[in-house]
Amino acid sequence: MTEPSAISAQSMAGAGLSEPTRAAIKHLVEIYPERRTALLPALKLAQKDVGYLPPEAVAETADLVGVPHSAAFELVTFYTMLNDAPQAAKKVVVCAQLPCALRGAEAMIKELHGRLRQEIDDGYVDVERTSECFGACHRAPMARLNDAYREGLTGAAFEQLVEELRQR
Repeated sequence: MTEPSAISAQSMAGAGLSEPTRAAIKHLVEIYPERRTALLPALKLAQKDVGYLPPEAVAETADLVGVPHSAAFELVTFYTMLNDAPQAAKKVVVCAQLPCALRGAEAMIKELHGRLRQEIDDGYVDVERTSECFGACHRAPMARLNDAYREGLTGAAFEQLVEELRQR
């Protein structure tokens, strides 16, 4: 990732968030009690607009929220839901916190890698493990498929996830 200080006004000119996204981010800043608290949802909007968060989009979002670029880059590098590079069409992030681990998260990751080898090799599917808790411990094991939670991934629910990941 490019350091925030390496971003020039000239390089930002090509990144450009859409006008509707800029307006939505400005609205977030108005409704949140502190500017910084609007940053995470603003970055999610920027990612949805651009497809991922290149340095220029991160800097523009920080400027719209009114926080230092470093604050935005901290979030982008911390949260697995924020991507600083283009992603596969289908990205599965499997929770490996204790409840999910006890319900077979590691075995699920291995099985996804084994059964989806072709899709992964083609760059269409990405499977990764995270220790970031998704807050669905009562329905472990679970994963996030792009922006949607998939819970209780055993038996038929797991098979349904595999079939969905195979569909192009």
